[in-house]
Amino acid sequence: MLGPKMRATMRADWEFPSIVMSVVKSGVKRKRVAFACLVLSVFLHTVFSATEPAVRFLRFEEAAETLKLFADAGLSGGDFKDAAAWNDWVRTRDAEVRGRIDRGVEDSISNLILYGASYTNLPRLENAEGAASETGELTAAARARVHALAAALPNAARNERLRFVREFLERKGVAREPVEAKLQENLRRLIAEQLAYQEKLRESEKTADPAAALLARGTLFQDRALSVDTSLLPNYALEDTLRIMVRKAAIKPGTMNRILVIGPGLDFTDKRDGYDFYPLQTIQPFAMLEAVARLGLGKAEEISVATADLNAAVNAHMTRLAQGGRAGQPYTVQLPRLVSAEWSPDAVAYWQKFGEILGTPVKPLPVPASVSDVTMRAVAIRPRYAAQMRGFDMNVVTQTIDVPEGQGFDLVVATNVLVYYDLFQQALAMGSIADMMNHGGIFLANHALPAQHAQALEYLGRRTVAYTPSGAYGDDVVVYRRR
Repeated sequence: MLGPKMRATMRADWEFPSIVMSVVKSGVKRKRVAFACLVLSVFLHTVFSATEPAVRFLRFEEAAETLKLFADAGLSGGDFKDAAAWNDWVRTRDAEVRGRIDRGVEDSISNLILYGASYTNLPRLENAEGAASETGELTAAARARVHALAAALPNAARNERLRFVREFLERKGVAREPVEAKLQENLRRLIAEQLAYQEKLRESEKTADPAAALLARGTLFQDRALSVDTSLLPNYALEDTLRIMVRKAAIKPGTMNRILVIGPGLDFTDKRDGYDFYPLQTIQPFAMLEAVARLGLGKAEEISVATADLNAAVNAHMTRLAQGGRAGQPYTVQLPRLVSAEWSPDAVAYWQKFGEILGTPVKPLPVPASVSDVTMRAVAIRPRYAAQMRGFDMNVVTQTIDVPEGQGFDLVVATNVLVYYDLFQQALAMGSIADMMNHGGIFLANHALPAQHAQALEYLGRRTVAYTPSGAYGDDVVVYRRR
């Protein structure tokens, strides 16, 4: 069952060269110390740049297994007679996928219209479907919220999300006058797409073949805009799955040193789990680091975490948080919980203990009066863990990273990511993921993936994790192991 939307750095310890230490110890003038530190900074930057793995496009020979699997199964994966045809396709497809990013931003802006509380006191809407009539016209309440957002944009200096919206619209060439019309147009599109997805899900549930229904959900958004939204609960499902694997001795303690999070996302705003009255934040990279540490699969201070995303805003955020960590700044995560959502006791317990290993509880930001029934926690992640993060601009369907033998990833997660691609592209991504993993490494996703995939990934099973006592809200976690 689909959960909420969402969604290798190599860590090295360096000692100061003896020349710098001697300068510091000798008590020379401050300018000379500053110069020596500048030299050291340039030196370290040069070393890191020389050893940092580079993102590149998948080669024809690397995709050959997946191409043959789909050809043998009679599925359309494209007509690739040689490397030249493949190279053209993979670059064209990469550009097409990246072209869906802006539509994803428009979807996030529409969610901000529907559910945002930082720019208006108007009541939040319950869902996208209820914001339009049967004929597709926006309701008066929806139009009022569009107007409120448009009116707030000129004074967006202190609101991170509004600045983001204003800069995006300016980049798209939308002048001030037609802003409201453009926002309404995007909102109508989002509503129509949501209705179409709901209908597709209803049709899939009518089939007598459970596997077919799972696959329908697994490719539900293959033509949809790429969303950046993320939330906490999918990480509970991932940790719960890893816990069961440890209990069954399917994973050995102390075997995870490098983690890759594909599509970490940003908590922009979402009707169920995300709000807009706190700064933009990412959750999953820290959640996976903590899960591995909590389960004894690795030591938190020794684990490196890499992220891979197509969205420039996500990658810039990852860069800033890592820089802040290296500068000694904690990374504060706000953790809202909708009380009326009736989370299961285990889900509530996960929310209550999130961050206990990586950080310290701090006072959360106040909840606006227009946001009802929400309780908050906040955790300040220690700088050392933020400094262990590294973001890559990478399309996992078309690109990969070369990693030396034994220095690949031990855990890869991709939640609410591959659902945006068709079966062939999902299979390509699985091949790329396998190539970046160490033998015995674990790959987790939260929807069904194609049976035709690289033989290097062994399917271990599927686990359903419910977030509510009724089981109406949760995730199906599928598990693979690198042979």
